[in-house]
Amino acid sequence: MELSEIMTITPTFSRTLKCPCCSNSFSTVNVRISYPKTVEVSTDFCVTYQDEVNSPYLYYVNVCNLCGYAFTKNSSLISSISKAIIQKEVSEKWRPRSFGDIRSVEDAITCYKLAIYCSILKNEKYYILAGLLLRVSWLYRKLNNQVEEERFMLKTVEAYKKSYDIADYVGSEMSEIRVLFLIGELSRRCKLYEEAISHFSKIVAHSNAPLEKGIVEKARQQWQITREDAKAH
Repeated sequence: MELSEIMTITPTFSRTLKCPCCSNSFSTVNVRISYPKTVEVSTDFCVTYQDEVNSPYLYYVNVCNLCGYAFTKNSSLISSISKAIIQKEVSEKWRPRSFGDIRSVEDAITCYKLAIYCSILKNEKYYILAGLLLRVSWLYRKLNNQVEEERFMLKTVEAYKKSYDIADYVGSEMSEIRVLFLIGELSRRCKLYEEAISHFSKIVAHSNAPLEKGIVEKARQQWQITREDAKAH
């Protein structure tokens, strides 16, 4: 065996996390930061990777094998009140199982849905909830399940609308323009053309438009495409 074969680095690695809810230590899998190679980025920011089997999307959610609490790096700190709610609504009904190994797309969807449920129970910010819902729609897209993809896109739109109304994204990596764009683009994909046109228009006229030229230009392009799609329907 050659040295190069011995030194081969795998796409994924295991690490140990401490559950924020029950303090249990559990193992989870991550994809190495240097590994994923992007092939394409869709208009709603879904990335297609060269190696979809080892996509980072599959390991975005961490699940405690002992209590069932599911969370991500973007989840807010869990309060004592939320811990008690999770204990009652999740842990007491949880049959210990591990998601700390290689995941299929179906496994990942299960993890996301658990994280969505936990997020709702702990009154997570809407933009974080929307991000989870959006990733589920992407995973269903990769499974060519259009019905579930659209169902979760619509849920994402509603969550982002609530986020926009109260501006709970302030201080995060999300901006108002990005939230508006996702509402518009997901609405377009769900054939809600008037809704899409309305939100794309808000971006073009936004006071911060000069600061986010890339996404503003995308909004102009999608606005035109939406107008054409609306006429065709």
